[in-house]
Amino acid sequence: MFIPKKRLLSALCMGALLGALLSACGSDGGDADQSASAKQGDDLAQGVTQDQILIGHLGPQTGPVAIYDQVREGIESYFNYVNEQGGVKGHKLKLIAYDDQYQPSKTVKLARRLVEEDKVFAILGDIGTPTNTAIKDYLVDSGIPVVMLSSGSSQFVNPPIKNFMGSSIINYEFEAKLLADYAVNTLGAKKIAIAYQNDDYGTPLGEAAKEALKGFDGVEVVQEVNFQAGDADLSSQAQRLKRANPDAILDFAVPAPAAKLKKALFDIGFTKPPFIVSSVGANEKKLFDLAGKEVWNGTYSSAVYPMPEESDSDVMKVFVKQFSGDFPQSPLAGSAQVGWAAAQVLVEALKRTDKLTWDDFLASFNSFDNWDGSMYSGVTFSKDNHYGLTSLFITQAKDGKIVPISDPISFDPATGEINAPEQGGDKMGDDKASEDKEKSGDSGSN
Repeated sequence: MFIPKKRLLSALCMGALLGALLSACGSDGGDADQSASAKQGDDLAQGVTQDQILIGHLGPQTGPVAIYDQVREGIESYFNYVNEQGGVKGHKLKLIAYDDQYQPSKTVKLARRLVEEDKVFAILGDIGTPTNTAIKDYLVDSGIPVVMLSSGSSQFVNPPIKNFMGSSIINYEFEAKLLADYAVNTLGAKKIAIAYQNDDYGTPLGEAAKEALKGFDGVEVVQEVNFQAGDADLSSQAQRLKRANPDAILDFAVPAPAAKLKKALFDIGFTKPPFIVSSVGANEKKLFDLAGKEVWNGTYSSAVYPMPEESDSDVMKVFVKQFSGDFPQSPLAGSAQVGWAAAQVLVEALKRTDKLTWDDFLASFNSFDNWDGSMYSGVTFSKDNHYGLTSLFITQAKDGKIVPISDPISFDPATGEINAPEQGGDKMGDDKASEDKEKSGDSGSN
């Protein structure tokens, strides 16, 4: 069929214009990461655009252990601070956080959402041992960097996993051994009771404590009780502990059940033995409200950083100013510090990364050698050490505050050797004062 020259030229022009429009639409509608990669290099990791880095976090924002949502608040607050300073290498940090209610089944679904749909660059500070255990294999297979998990379980660091870097809390087994040692050698306990949360968090600590106590002559475990994190009533466990009449109670639980157990003991008048709680269940000022100030006073625990009121360092001053402005209704001490400190480690690693790929980012952690630029006293990584944190100190709840009562105690991940300093007389003096007070008729909480 004959087509006039004028119509043919018009059709060709329309075709060229349509092709250009389709090409432009395809470019504008493409993935933002792909667009950024075209400008910056095709091997950038997901979650990195020209001006932004996406970081994921999972934890309970509601439910029985919602107190740990303050970890998310701490992360967000530090990201706000960094972004106000210009970000990291020109990139602003954006946190994508979901509420898993401390339920592993929900954690599994939400982890896939972060990695496959939101396409975050890294996972930071995810809460809980049972929840992190549920997604461990998936995250290992994905290869995504997993930084400073809020779990001290050895399964995430020993043996080292290529894409798992550090814990925001101290290793559970080490902490259990140290607290058992403290009960025997500093507090003089011979008969010890063990209470633990019956899950992937509490059970390993209880087992580690029992194993450690076997190494002490003349020391015995006289009672063992367990409970679930969401149990409303722990009175039967308290009665069993009272009947055993231990010299000290080692409690491995998250804050809510730890507070409930000590309150149940208080209610039946069993306040004599020292109550020693693992760090994740004790270093929250909110516990004075959960259990009652009179009840919680005297509780022993351990910590990897000082409480805000106990430190006047520049690092702590920045935290106090920024966090109190971002979240004025949340307590400064406790879980917020966990999130803030974990975020400090992630940001420092980003600063040390030449190119924002997963491999380069993970390799940057090997340059940490007792780094002291965070709230932690020191952070160390190497090819064979993915613990990150290897030191802590003992704390005690006193007059509504959580105060340090020992020098730092460290351990060697390679040998498991504990380096505990000589303990001074102040703690024993406090214990003796408490004992004399009790003999005089005052049934205090310790």
